[in-house]
Amino acid sequence: MYRNDWVDRGYPSTCASASAAPPPPDGFVRVYHLCEAAYAAANIERARLKVATFADANDPFELSVFYSRDPAQRRRLRQFIDDVAKRFGIVCFSEDWLDPTLWSHYGDKHRGMALGFDVSEGHLLPVRYQPQRTAFPAAVVPDLVDQFLGTKYASWAYERERRIVVELAKAERETMEDRDLFFEKFGSEVRLREVIVGPLCKEDVAALRAKVNSLHSDVTTFKARLADKFFSVVPDEPTVPPRW
Repeated sequence: MYRNDWVDRGYPSTCASASAAPPPPDGFVRVYHLCEAAYAAANIERARLKVATFADANDPFELSVFYSRDPAQRRRLRQFIDDVAKRFGIVCFSEDWLDPTLWSHYGDKHRGMALGFDVSEGHLLPVRYQPQRTAFPAAVVPDLVDQFLGTKYASWAYERERRIVVELAKAERETMEDRDLFFEKFGSEVRLREVIVGPLCKEDVAALRAKVNSLHSDVTTFKARLADKFFSVVPDEPTVPPRW
């Protein structure tokens, strides 16, 4: 339905939403945040996304791109890691939502949802994947923090991840059970554009679409299904709204 429009914007013709939703405008990138259905509903209602802190990361090698064998350098590296972890959090997205492994790991075993956002290009940090860790430099280099925040082991490459890096001191904050939670608000640089109901999610698509439309404009809501011929998750065509 929109496939040629996506290709014209530089996206591959295989991207999952090309048959369901318009592509992003110039200056923005379409990315997807997968989560449990209850969290997705709260995100939609409150117009925000939870910021992950590195203390809660599911990868124990987060912030571990560098190593050093020198004791003094190791102390300096440990201090740098501690400082970065205290200052920053991240909101994680994937470049697409067609990989079933993403739904298994982040979409509550296909019972959750994927929220598609147009995020301004300068607001996103692409994640680099590499097979080995890197020696910690003796001097601070310009992109040192980005290397800490945006490098993962090569096996994670299937995620095709991009991140919003959030300074925790500037984030929206709530305290719950003596624990601080941080949030990134939707806004001019983070715009909700798609709500994709997982293949095994029990949410009623029509009711959800009505709720989304009452809270946000220009959002396409539809259900996903397992593809017939491929190991992919794709739009469930009867639930896709007609082209605008």
